[in-house]
Amino acid sequence: MKSTVENSAADARQGIQSVEVAGPLLQALARAAGPLPLSALARIAGMPAAKAHRYLVSLIRVGLVEQDAANGLYDLGALALELGLVSLGRLDAVKLADETLAGLREATGETVALATWGNFGPTYIRLLQSKRPVTVNLQIGSVMPMTYTASGLCFAAFLPEGETEELLRAELAQNRSGRLEAPHTRKELQPLIDETRAHRMARMIGRLAPSSAQTAGRTRTAGLLLAGFNAFSAPVFNQEGQMQFALTVVGSAAHIDQDWNGDIARQTQAHAELLSRRLGHRT
Repeated sequence: MKSTVENSAADARQGIQSVEVAGPLLQALARAAGPLPLSALARIAGMPAAKAHRYLVSLIRVGLVEQDAANGLYDLGALALELGLVSLGRLDAVKLADETLAGLREATGETVALATWGNFGPTYIRLLQSKRPVTVNLQIGSVMPMTYTASGLCFAAFLPEGETEELLRAELAQNRSGRLEAPHTRKELQPLIDETRAHRMARMIGRLAPSSAQTAGRTRTAGLLLAGFNAFSAPVFNQEGQMQFALTVVGSAAHIDQDWNGDIARQTQAHAELLSRRLGHRT
């Protein structure tokens, strides 16, 4: 005979099968570019059209789905919209980001950080150090340069230029006055921004590339900050399509493959995309 605890656990797992069957129909509508006919909706949900129709009738009755009387197409209904807006209003973006950071460190074993745009530029607000003996000297509250760090370059590439222009101009001027081995002009920075946009994430590999940013007579200050470390940083977008965070992995070049298609790069991008979706972003 099963114990009371075993019976309770079994009851908790049972659920309502009809709700689970209807789920794929709602998912199909949520992911579609627009209203769908019954045949397409049933195919995407993986069920016969007759079965899909029966469930759609019930979903229409509760307001989760609506059907256009003129063309017969199905779309999400008023209740679905209300639920979505309420859910977005209750989102704790940083809490969701914390969960993603933990998952990314688990997947990579490296130091991971979360940056947001602050009054002085890209600012770290969350940091989980690698469990390796050698860690990266980063701190919460650190403001990252936009011209020679992965996190900073990510914001330079994906924020509207109007938001970054003033700080970026000042940083380039500082690079020139300090003779840093980093971009001195917007023209020198542009290839890095173009590369970041092309790959949908930023990369720094210990010293800057392309070589146009490394000319004679410049000091090694910027390069020394990055020497021996590689980093990837991917943008996180909110429901309005605006960049909200930069998700970054940084660690020893011995452990982080600089390949754009390497495991660290793919994990960084995948976790950033997952967090974007959890924040309501749709591509």
